[in-house]
Amino acid sequence: MSHPKILFFARGYQADYFPSLQCDRFEAIFVTLTRAEKAAAERQGVTVCACFEADFDRLEAAPVPDGYLSTSLMADRFLGRFDIAQRRVLLGKMIGFWSDLLDSHRPAAVVNELVAIEISEVLLIEANRRGIRYLAGMNCVVDDWFYWLTNPLTLTGAALHLPEPDDAARHAARGYVEELQASDYKPFYVKNLSGRWALRPLAVGLARWLLWQWRIRFSRAFRYEDYREEYGKRLGIAIRSLVLRYDRLQDIPDDVEVIFYPLHQEPEATLNYMSEYYANQVSTIENILKCLTPRQVLVVKEHPVDKGALLRPKFHAVRKAASGLYYLPAEVHGRQVLRRATRVVTLTSTVGWEAAAIGRTVYVLGQIFYDHFKGVHRMSGFEALKAALRQPAPGSPASAEELEAFVARMVMASYPGNPFPHAGLYSEANRAKVLHAITDAALG
Repeated sequence: MSHPKILFFARGYQADYFPSLQCDRFEAIFVTLTRAEKAAAERQGVTVCACFEADFDRLEAAPVPDGYLSTSLMADRFLGRFDIAQRRVLLGKMIGFWSDLLDSHRPAAVVNELVAIEISEVLLIEANRRGIRYLAGMNCVVDDWFYWLTNPLTLTGAALHLPEPDDAARHAARGYVEELQASDYKPFYVKNLSGRWALRPLAVGLARWLLWQWRIRFSRAFRYEDYREEYGKRLGIAIRSLVLRYDRLQDIPDDVEVIFYPLHQEPEATLNYMSEYYANQVSTIENILKCLTPRQVLVVKEHPVDKGALLRPKFHAVRKAASGLYYLPAEVHGRQVLRRATRVVTLTSTVGWEAAAIGRTVYVLGQIFYDHFKGVHRMSGFEALKAALRQPAPGSPASAEELEAFVARMVMASYPGNPFPHAGLYSEANRAKVLHAITDAALG
């Protein structure tokens, strides 16, 4: 008797991790985007049935229907280097690639991630057309729990189906809320980060920048990804950090209201897909400034994992030209800023969630799990934001009981385990939990 199939699209660390998620309830099918990922998966002893880069030259481009993508050609972070005719061929090859795989293997489900690049969106579209479940995990707010996204193209809380919690979920929520409301709270993914001047990441960044320069300029092989800008940015930031300075919280006059915008890491799926029309953060900062009164200032703080981002020329030019704008380094704890700020404007930042949890008013322009939580206001655009900021901050934040209940309902909609990079990713206990979540969602 043949087992149902589950197709794993293994990207990045998943090329090592997904091969460890196998059991006798299903047949695992492995697909990769890049040649390097294919080699990594094969080192784990599995067969990779298809690799987009390796198969690219022999792929036939399928017709591209009008209005095919839910997003736009601009959303993909890598493919803007190709002209429009090449882009249509690329999109057609992605459609053909996934159509052939899904039709030949007929999997019960595909496992990937939230849509972060175009080839993942094509997989989602083609899986939906065939009634195949697309499993994309997302961290629950409580550590070591995660849930499957209802729609991998959005993180909005409107898409969450949150059941009533049981006692165990309430207990987990209570412990998390106590941690969240502590003044030194940090999410797990910003703990134990390298310092700004750590030599090893700088050396690795230089080596990888040189490698990607060679790959794109001199290699004839097709490559989907292009990391030249990302690694080049790191080197440029290191140099500019030697000569440029940030503002300080104590520089801000006492008689103004502080509006806080937490800068997003660039590039990031939550920018390109969950905040598609606000992904240019220079424009977003400028437009927030246009919403302020003369008695308000905007404080922008770097993301903890993107140290030095505000020193890049595109952001520094705005700082020099704008009154009432203050830039803070990544090393400043977000809670320090929240103690001074009365309101937060964000796209999808977790700082917005923390702000709502401690009673601040939050305005959300993107799509994120807490965008329907009490005290959080979804903005339809900058005109709506301007009108809101010209009024006193509304009261009625969520109570402690409402916060705990919301978190408990998220736990109830989640599975134990964590399929994202962390210290316990490869532990036997964690792999068993993640595997159970996959089989339960895919096979019942």
